Amino acid sequence: MPAFSHTLTELSGITSGTLADPAALAALAVSAAGAIGLTAHGPPTTRSGPQGIAVSLLGHGGHVVLHASPSVGTCLVDVLTPNSIPPDRAVDVIARRLGVSTA
Repeated sequence: MPAFSHTLTELSGITSGTLADPAALAALAVSAAGAIGLTAHGPPTTRSGPQGIAVSLLGHGGHVVLHASPSVGTCLVDVLTPNSIPPDRAVDVIARRLGVSTA
């Protein structure tokens, strides 16, 4: 049995202003980490560039990483958790707050 569970999900059709706000995306990563019980090593790291905004939150036993592209309305969500915790919980929190469906 693997020690980790991983999901990589692209959310699209996002019109929320949160997608262009590095501080709001960092807060979103913290909320998603809380949903999966991930204890962070420190605050989220955010970087803005010509392709959008990247946010990473590293934790004990996993991570939450967001790659937001506000100009095209997409967010790539990468979540790694200990195997006993479904990473989809974090994706659901992010999708809800960005106003999109994961179905």
